Amino acid sequence: MWNANDFCDADSGFDYVFSKMNAIYGATFANHWRDVDSNLVRQVWIDECSRGLTYRPKMDYALQHMNPDRPPSALAFKKLLIDGPRIPDKPETLITRQPTLHERIATEKAKVEALAKLREMTQHLRMPK
Repeated sequence: MWNANDFCDADSGFDYVFSKMNAIYGATFANHWRDVDSNLVRQVWIDECSRGLTYRPKMDYALQHMNPDRPPSALAFKKLLIDGPRIPDKPETLITRQPTLHERIATEKAKVEALAKLREMTQHLRMPK
């Protein structure tokens, strides 16, 4: 079922995932990225994991299925995201315009007039009894 609270943008998803992994792996995780430009890490993870970083149940699934001994690479995390729950489509609300009272009255009047003209035009076509 679609729930707006389950969605975020990829940047927020990245922050969510990295804060969780930082808490899970501690110093091991922080040291893993020590000599790498943080902007590059962010961009690569967002590019690789893309839409998976926008749906929280998918991210939670991936976080719960990580290797407990070492942090995953972007590609390994992407695979975990793919294995997670499907991202639901947002339901579309179809609202149709209902005719106003005046429009319904005008339509009914036009219908009555059209039927009267039709009777008048076809009156001579009727077979005598």
